[in-house]
Amino acid sequence: MLHLSFIYPEMLWLLALTVVLWAIALLAPRRTTLPRFWSMLAIRTLLFVLLVLSLAGAQLVFPVNALTTIFLIDGSDSMTPSARGRAETFVQQALEAMPDGDQAGIVVFGENALVEQAPGRFVRLGKLASVPVAAHTNIEEALRLGLALLPTDTRKRLVLLSDGGENDGRALTVGQTVSSRAIPIDVVDLSDRTAGEEVLVSHLEAPAHAHEDQTIDLVVTVESTVEQSARLFVFADRDLISDQVVHLVRGSNRFSFTTGAGEPGFRRYRAVIEPAPAQDGRVQNNEAAALVNVSGSPRLLLVEGTPGEARNLHDALQSASMAVETVAPDALPTNLTDLSRYEAVVLVNVAARALPVEAMTALPAYVRDLGKGLVMVGGLQSYGTGGYGHTPIEEALPVYMDVRDREERPNLAIIFVVDKSGSMDACHCSGPDGTTGVTTPSGDRKVDIAREAVIQASSLVGAHDTLGIVAFDRAAYQVFPPTTGPQPADVADAIARLEPMGNTNVRAGLVEAERMLATVDARLKHIVLLTDGWSGGGDNLDIAQHLTDQGVTLSVIAAGSGSADYLEQLASAGRGRYYPVEDMSRVPQIFMQETVIAAGNYLIERPFVPAVAADSTVLRGLEGLPVLYGHNGTTLKETARLVLASDEHLPVLAEWQYGLGRSIAWTSDLKGKWASDWVTWEHFPRFASQLVSWVFPTQSSSGLATELRVEGNQTTIVATFQETVGGTQEPVQVRARLLGTSATQPEGQAATLQDIPLMQVAPGTYQATIANPLPGTYLVQFVGQSEGTTVVQEMAGLVVPYSSEYRHDQSNPALLAELMRLTGGTALASPEASFAHNLAPVVRAQEIGLPLLVVALVLLPLDIGIRRLLVRWNWSNLGRIRSPIPIPSRPGRSARPPAPPDPTLERLAQAKQRARQRLRGNDPER
Repeated sequence: MLHLSFIYPEMLWLLALTVVLWAIALLAPRRTTLPRFWSMLAIRTLLFVLLVLSLAGAQLVFPVNALTTIFLIDGSDSMTPSARGRAETFVQQALEAMPDGDQAGIVVFGENALVEQAPGRFVRLGKLASVPVAAHTNIEEALRLGLALLPTDTRKRLVLLSDGGENDGRALTVGQTVSSRAIPIDVVDLSDRTAGEEVLVSHLEAPAHAHEDQTIDLVVTVESTVEQSARLFVFADRDLISDQVVHLVRGSNRFSFTTGAGEPGFRRYRAVIEPAPAQDGRVQNNEAAALVNVSGSPRLLLVEGTPGEARNLHDALQSASMAVETVAPDALPTNLTDLSRYEAVVLVNVAARALPVEAMTALPAYVRDLGKGLVMVGGLQSYGTGGYGHTPIEEALPVYMDVRDREERPNLAIIFVVDKSGSMDACHCSGPDGTTGVTTPSGDRKVDIAREAVIQASSLVGAHDTLGIVAFDRAAYQVFPPTTGPQPADVADAIARLEPMGNTNVRAGLVEAERMLATVDARLKHIVLLTDGWSGGGDNLDIAQHLTDQGVTLSVIAAGSGSADYLEQLASAGRGRYYPVEDMSRVPQIFMQETVIAAGNYLIERPFVPAVAADSTVLRGLEGLPVLYGHNGTTLKETARLVLASDEHLPVLAEWQYGLGRSIAWTSDLKGKWASDWVTWEHFPRFASQLVSWVFPTQSSSGLATELRVEGNQTTIVATFQETVGGTQEPVQVRARLLGTSATQPEGQAATLQDIPLMQVAPGTYQATIANPLPGTYLVQFVGQSEGTTVVQEMAGLVVPYSSEYRHDQSNPALLAELMRLTGGTALASPEASFAHNLAPVVRAQEIGLPLLVVALVLLPLDIGIRRLLVRWNWSNLGRIRSPIPIPSRPGRSARPPAPPDPTLERLAQAKQRARQRLRGNDPER
């Protein structure tokens, strides 16, 4: 029923003032006629009442019969395809039966909730476009979003279409809020108790810690809904340790395995079940994993750029009783789990391009987050010449990759002479018979590799150096004129259209390079020639000698296994270097190496005795340091420590702390080129062992027990000190870093996923609770600090199993029943019941305060008109304005005699008359 309500009913007390208003009006002397008096009093009373009602927030309340129903559709992975089809069919039929005036909205939910359709009128569901995260079921999120979508001025209903298998959030908590608003939650139970066969690995039991000499027991628990046979695989990291056919009975099945602990570090064990496809509903639950922290003797990983490069270091470390493993760059582990088996990694003259891309990112995290060690050994393929400038590994080392504070070196002019003849059109790949194949759509032509090499090398040319490019076939062409401080982008544009064709004329290319250098004023002049050498112009030794006489050096890169023999003689005559290249992929690195050697900024080759700049355990017990004959040019970082310096005070040995770990830069080599006297030195084994021992993780004497508990959708992290930290009672700040591994980082890139502060909950006990990360294996680094100093660190493994969403029969009808009981909802038997008008009546309020105020403003001029502007009737006897129509006297009454004229008014009237005459030009006084 229509009625009036007020937002601020307390303002209605102001209506009592109408009594005062009437009292004043009735008791005061009246100066107007009776009709005018009552008219004015009525209008003023109405004005006052309208103003009070407006201030009180008057509103008209209408009954509302319209209904809004929000459908909450479960889109999680626990829903079988048949259950999802039932849900969509139910909603479609409900929409078709929706009465006129009603409206509907749709929410699809899993771990999160998404609005599929805002409340409105529509009769077709269509294909659901919303795709929530399906690994969990969060009914709480769905109810909150549905509640927010409901309009305030209609009847309201929430329809939950789900199996009730909640494994994230607390639906009953928001159910209390829904109940307080008198909104029912009706339910369509989608539990599919007739689901087909299911097999899952529920658990893999393994010890948390083991020693490398021990054997460990693994227990795999497999659950099956039917009796069947399946294959069970067990992996230790990437190695298959068991593959057998097992017989599964209905229910729980346990299988035991025994294996060696293996090498120190974290080992990831996996159990995978492979049933027949027709007897398994979900593949997401067919695997379980466990991490075992295997302890043992410290192990060291040497990575050598070329075979035999690390032999001297390997032998020296083995003589010091260290466990050493040597691998090629492409065998370097690319994730933290595999890297954690080693206490330190040593890069021995390894080019950056030779490392796996993932390892370039993983190594800094290995040092920073795991507290491990990194050593870089110099050489022609290391530091700046190896391409480590501006890379993540440079960030982890104590030196920059170039010399920044060295005295001004001589300026350089370098000319790249590139063969673009038809023979450079072949790809660098070798065919089955070892011959060079022709270019293919997927192959890189020789000329393409040469183009890329020139671009990369141009980035190393200094701001005061000059670069020019010559291309030749039967003739020579100036592709890029001599330019000081060239930009790589300009170089790339200049050689982009370089296409192979024609014959080979090496002489023409060298002559053009000589002509270009003659126009440049530089103290160092160098030519780099790339060709296969098959030219009709002879061996060109005369022109090489002519260049040498002019102070120009010449290096030659022989492209391909079929290059001409005289090219080596050409490089010798030009007092340069000769590079026979069978694998063309090495050409870019050779170009870069030639550039930095010619510039003299990355490689310094001359004999010197390194000077001790600071004490270090690396040099403990060592005296009479041998001579070095060269080293890589680098610059010490601001917070690093210089231990050995060259005669130019450039770093030879530098060390520093990087995050939780340490790193060392040894800028000379450990072969016979620069360090020939060192590798034959009697104290070299001691030096080598102390060098790598410095970067080993420090072993804390404080006992720290760690515990990681996965409970539902949360992980509890606990750290307990078993003794006083560092012998002091000072409070310790404990943090845990959650680190990604190969299982959680698909591209192998390590990452600190979360930095977690732990709160002290008891003496010596620290704890934190976090939401579960994605299923997989993780490393957790514990770090305890006191007064800014790290006093303890520990590593633990965390395995987050697959979501309970993928366990068999996760439906929860009891939760659905409790939501209905709590909110007064029902189990819907038919789609039409979704819009049943059996809910408590709802009203809609329309505020009328503003219209009332407008009416009051309209009445105000009427009140003023009645009081001031109304023409007086003769009988009013007020004022001097006369009615234009004579009004006869009433019978029986004598007429009132006219009032005598007022002299003042008479004078004013005469003055007004004279003024009018002057304006008309008729002045009576003239």
